[in-house]
Amino acid sequence: MEKLSRKVKGLMVDEVAGLIKKNPYLFFVNFEKVKASKTEKLRKTLKKSSSELKVVKRSILKLALKKQKMDPLCDLAETSSAVTFSKEDPTKASKILYDFSRVETNMAIKGGYMDGQVLTMDNVKELATMPPREVMLARVVGGLKAPISGLVNVLNGNLQKLVMVLNEISKKKENK
Repeated sequence: MEKLSRKVKGLMVDEVAGLIKKNPYLFFVNFEKVKASKTEKLRKTLKKSSSELKVVKRSILKLALKKQKMDPLCDLAETSSAVTFSKEDPTKASKILYDFSRVETNMAIKGGYMDGQVLTMDNVKELATMPPREVMLARVVGGLKAPISGLVNVLNGNLQKLVMVLNEISKKKENK
């Protein structure tokens, strides 16, 4: 019976390692004593943002992290954990987790992983309070557009003045 257990654990490690490999953004949370109904609500909300929450046994999570050569993250897996795997915009997932942790006091964000760096709890909170990607892109485009619009307005104003001066000159010539 022990061999079957090891095989099952090996399959579980492979599954978690596959999820880690597919999802570039990871967030670790501790949520002991959170009701199952609230956890399901959190899962559904995360699913809408291309993320998923998985409760993973510590030993299996550590083995999967080591298998993916992410040993520094093993410190975040010391206590009972759930891991949020996110494929796309990490700010959406972190915001959902942050908002949920503010309402549900039994849940605590422990940290995360993004772009090859381990994130502390404070880093995840900063990420959660950032505006969404679309808003930031709009700000960048607006910042790039403002000088161009100013230049167009200045040139347009000079052209209008030139046209007005030419009109006045033509009126004076007609009157003579």
